[in-house]
Amino acid sequence: MLIKSIILGIIQGLTEFLPISSSGHLVVIKSYLDIEIQGAIWEISLHFSTLLAILGVFYKDIFKILKSVCLSCKKLVSGEGFINIFRNDIHTRIFLLVIIGTIPTAIIAFSFRNVFESLFNKPVIAGYMLLVTGTVLWFTKMNLRVNSNKKDLGIFDALIIGTVQGFAITPGISRSGTTIATATFRGIDRETAAKFSFLLAIPAILGAMAVMMKDTITLKSDEISFIIIGSIVAAITGYISLRILIKIVTTGKLHLFSYYCWPFGLFVIFFFL
Repeated sequence: MLIKSIILGIIQGLTEFLPISSSGHLVVIKSYLDIEIQGAIWEISLHFSTLLAILGVFYKDIFKILKSVCLSCKKLVSGEGFINIFRNDIHTRIFLLVIIGTIPTAIIAFSFRNVFESLFNKPVIAGYMLLVTGTVLWFTKMNLRVNSNKKDLGIFDALIIGTVQGFAITPGISRSGTTIATATFRGIDRETAAKFSFLLAIPAILGAMAVMMKDTITLKSDEISFIIIGSIVAAITGYISLRILIKIVTTGKLHLFSYYCWPFGLFVIFFFL
């Protein structure tokens, strides 16, 4: 049980940020290792550990955002217009755009929760979705020819990216890969796209953990230990993989992961069929 926990933790940490779908890999490995867990509680619990990795990498940006929001609240009380603050304060604008982007994610997650959870026990579906992820990533190569240098996101950008994040709950669809790709398709520069993608993941992960927290009541002591060990391993490997991904994204090499998703997706389909 300990070895299985460590294996899942390593896979989660590496694949949560690398655009090859952590949920897809967890579904496949869980099935291969014969780990009988109903629902998405294990996957969501491991995702929480990746939140620590995000905080570790973007803590300076998060601190600036929170500080700016506090100052903006004071300005509002002092009589300054909301629109003026939104336009001129970049950090407050990012905070509000994250909230806006979270709205479609939450709607999709709650509306199709039962459907998504049922897919976590169907590795063949994860295989097909890996093919979709690979295709989306491959198109980022073609997008390099387009002038993608917009640093400021708009409300419509946030809504589209948030919608994509909602459907990325599907096993095999990479959340990081599809949201970053979508942002670049919208003309947003790669560094800004990556940063917004991971900031947008914070409320999504917290929300998912809050919804699934009640399920931990039914867990046994050894199962709780399983989660804790896997989460620690995932946090460490997640921090490393996130650092790697940021460098890959900024150099325009995101499409290279499509050459992994395609063959792995086909392997999963044929193996589990």
